[in-house]
Amino acid sequence: MSKNHRINIIGLCAVAIGALLPLTPALAADFPIGRYSAGPHVSIVFANDGQFHVIQDKAMQVSGTYTVKGEKVELTDQKGPWACTKEGAQTGTYTWKYDNAVLSFSKVDDPCEDRVGSLTRSVWKQAGKGKAG
Repeated sequence: MSKNHRINIIGLCAVAIGALLPLTPALAADFPIGRYSAGPHVSIVFANDGQFHVIQDKAMQVSGTYTVKGEKVELTDQKGPWACTKEGAQTGTYTWKYDNAVLSFSKVDDPCEDRVGSLTRSVWKQAGKGKAG
């Protein structure tokens, strides 16, 4: 293999990787993980491993997974007394916004009205700080 051929292959690989980067959920790294409180008794924790937990006082009420793609977050309830576990109601999609240590959600698609009400009508103030990644 000639030196010029190797350089062309390396350049082609770099161009291919660069073309794919916009397709990755790079903005997911901007999602602010941590603990958010909606009043003195209820909080939601977004962990770096894609898990979330809703806690009332010291009791776990919902646990599940979340994924972030740009400005959208998808929450999937798995267990807990407040979890939406009926067939077809486990997952909801929201747009998220973070401003002045407050995380807010707007419904995109969610069949679980209890989750919609809890997420969209509450003011989620940050108690613990981090970045997803």
